[in-house]
Amino acid sequence: MGRIVLTVTLCLLSTISWGANIHDEAGTTGAAFLKIDGGSRPAGMGGAFVGLANDINTIFSNPAGLTVVHAHELTAMQNFEFADISNQSIGYAQREGDLVWGASFLGAFTEIERRIRPSENPDSTVNVGGFAAGLSLAYPISPSISVGTTVKAISQQLDLQNSFGGAIDLGAVWRTLDDRLGFGIAAQNLGVLDEGEALPRNVRGGIAYRIHTPSSQENDTPSKNLFAVVADVDVPMIGAYPTFRIGAENWFHELIAARIGYRVSKGENPKNGVTVGIGIRRKGEDTLKGVQFQFDYALVPDANVGNAHRLAFITRF
Repeated sequence: MGRIVLTVTLCLLSTISWGANIHDEAGTTGAAFLKIDGGSRPAGMGGAFVGLANDINTIFSNPAGLTVVHAHELTAMQNFEFADISNQSIGYAQREGDLVWGASFLGAFTEIERRIRPSENPDSTVNVGGFAAGLSLAYPISPSISVGTTVKAISQQLDLQNSFGGAIDLGAVWRTLDDRLGFGIAAQNLGVLDEGEALPRNVRGGIAYRIHTPSSQENDTPSKNLFAVVADVDVPMIGAYPTFRIGAENWFHELIAARIGYRVSKGENPKNGVTVGIGIRRKGEDTLKGVQFQFDYALVPDANVGNAHRLAFITRF
């Protein structure tokens, strides 16, 4: 089994890395906030999640993974201490028979100062940033293969200039070996802003191996992760440098999780280094019986913009 996983991983990484060589020159894109991953749990594993894709966080990276949603899932994340940038994400998904639909929000905002002449206090301030609001659909085309898409409306404000646009994400997940081994691929931000300004379009491929509890239709309970190892490759369609991500997660007594990851990339703004995270999940009691709560924290160090502290929750009901 170890040889099979290693061989498939090397093939996947080699194929996607070859694709990166098609684009010889790095380019400039709009709506750069779309490069910030949503959620906290994936961030603790270096951002690798396309192949695992097994909770509501997948709405931000691979919409095909939403087919794992058992009934309803809701998440919200706040990113603190990120170069004075306020970064949030919200996601919701709901099952309707075999189909799962979802809605998401991802935004980043900051305040800049205006000065006409050198002075201690600014003459004025202005908020800049942007957000993307999305609607997602996921459907299992077979017991082991799911596909999904997200359609996004995008708004960007840079000082006095506002830009609007739209984009689509496409994804697929293949799970095998009794749902222990998973492969995922997603094309993200396929669209443009006003006047043809390009978005940070990219293709992400991933592989994951996990150990989990079995799901039960009789007791209406989904499976729970116990251990997972993941690896992703993120290849920009504009630019020549891919980002590699690896990570692992281990749950202790199904209550507390420890996560670690590593990211490596090249280019003008490399994102290299270790990430760590923790998670806590509990079942509701009394009137909240049947509701599951999960709290996730991730520390994402960055030599250029400082440490980012991501705090998120997930509610399943």
